[in-house]
Amino acid sequence: MTVANERYDAPSSPDTAAQQKPAARLILALLKRSRGAFALALVACVLNGIASVMLVATLNRALSQPSLADTSLAWRFGLCAVVALATRVLSGVLFARLSQDTMAQLREHVARRVASAELRDVERIGAAPVQSVLTDDATNVSMLFFALPNIVMHGSIVFGCLGYLAWLSWPVCVLALAAIVTGSLGYHTGDKRAIAALEAAGKSQDKLFGYLGALFAGAKELKLHQARARQFVDGQLGTAIGEVRDHRRRAFSAYAVGVGWIIFLFYMFLGAAAFWPTLGVRADASAAAGYVVVFLFMLVPLDGLLNNLPTVNAARVSLDRIEKVMAEFGGMPSAPPPADSASHATFSTLALRGVTHSYFHERDERMFRIGPVDLTFAPGELVFIVGGNGSGKTTLAKVLTGLYEPEGGVIEVDGQPVGTNGRAAYRQRFTAVFNDFHLFDALLGIVDPNDPSRAQADARANALVAKLALDHKVQVVDGAFSTRALSTGQRKRLALVIAYLEDRPFYLFDEWAADQDPAFKAVFYEQLLPELRGRGKSVVVITHDDRYFPLADRVLKLENGSIVSETQGARAALRIAEPAGNETVG
Repeated sequence: MTVANERYDAPSSPDTAAQQKPAARLILALLKRSRGAFALALVACVLNGIASVMLVATLNRALSQPSLADTSLAWRFGLCAVVALATRVLSGVLFARLSQDTMAQLREHVARRVASAELRDVERIGAAPVQSVLTDDATNVSMLFFALPNIVMHGSIVFGCLGYLAWLSWPVCVLALAAIVTGSLGYHTGDKRAIAALEAAGKSQDKLFGYLGALFAGAKELKLHQARARQFVDGQLGTAIGEVRDHRRRAFSAYAVGVGWIIFLFYMFLGAAAFWPTLGVRADASAAAGYVVVFLFMLVPLDGLLNNLPTVNAARVSLDRIEKVMAEFGGMPSAPPPADSASHATFSTLALRGVTHSYFHERDERMFRIGPVDLTFAPGELVFIVGGNGSGKTTLAKVLTGLYEPEGGVIEVDGQPVGTNGRAAYRQRFTAVFNDFHLFDALLGIVDPNDPSRAQADARANALVAKLALDHKVQVVDGAFSTRALSTGQRKRLALVIAYLEDRPFYLFDEWAADQDPAFKAVFYEQLLPELRGRGKSVVVITHDDRYFPLADRVLKLENGSIVSETQGARAALRIAEPAGNETVG
């Protein structure tokens, strides 16, 4: 039940798009491949309600008219009981499967949407809202399918009992309907307050997940400063936890009051039906007994129906939140590029023509602009990019690799411009190890776990691991690293192993050697980079290691987002001086 290529933001027609709310649109898309099981489960719930009402009608007839309580009536009672049992079990099993299948589809949908989003959107939105969606909101949606069978079954029983009451006495049925309608009006007032509280709880939940991330990311800083830890845990984190608790407490308290109000009115209806002489109940003992049986039988389903409505509303709020968060990531591509379509696409020239890009500079609290940049890269070339902190080196690297879209100018491959539709395929030419890299625990995209020749890939990877002096700590087994519990510098070496195995035409390293000891810096600059260049790769290295500048074919110096000099590597060591400063990395 995957949702790999479905577009949840594209209803069938403009008219339906205007009419359907995001929650309804998403749930319909999630149920698209399970509509048969969903329909069968609903039918089973309705049959359960009918069988249950027939049970109480048969029981009432046997009690009110003992002379009719024969074997046939007993068999009918037993048949109704068996049908009620079978339909309840069937609907419960089907809805349980739908619950977990829908949660899995929802998580896949969210993961695919985030994976297909532009890097700028991923960086802007952050992980906290997505974590909240994948845990709390996805759970609320899955709980909807545990509430639905109860709602349908209990609703069927309540409406069936009302119909049976109408058959027994129209005045009593009208009185019961009046009690339910009056109670529902009061329930609706509390329901609006509860939904507002649930929406506020969702926003507080996003903040909570952000602080929970900081609890791990800032563990060192918290342990080194007790006052900071106390203010963070008791202050910011504690406040977010309290906000989620208070909002949800208000929401479910409002629902509890609403349910209590309706049940109270139902009790009043029972009293009126039993003691109001004009209804004629007191004059007929058998009719009174029938009313009491129906009333008591309907009371539990009515209570169950009302108590499951908060679950439906919580799911509706969560579905709206999921759609809003996903909308920030943009739509799913209607036709994703073929996997690794350009990983071996060679080129003669790759050029940036008047490329510009702007971003918010945290230090100066202003928009920082790189460019216009005019650069040309060729295979078999080693280029160093240097410059002070905050000069825009990393941003330029992200534009070059297609992770950021140029705001001005154009990127060309062999004279052909790279448009929006071609940027995903363009990115597949690059292998990059950024300064804030992430090391996955397996050789994803390189080794197919089902490929019988994966042992050869393991051997190649382990040879590289040994070359980088890590074979005593980690091994590649079945396409996965035996451990990632290593220092930052050691994990960067494993990232270099993956980069070598990808064997793409363009390599970019962002301060790779910054966390390495002098011996491995020498290996990187004097052995690995010349080897890549010798294999015809275009190699760009962002670096501050001026002692290795003579090894480069070109050294580009960046200042304030602009390239201020381009020097041949042999002369760069004499001409380029590194500026001092502690600005944030660009």
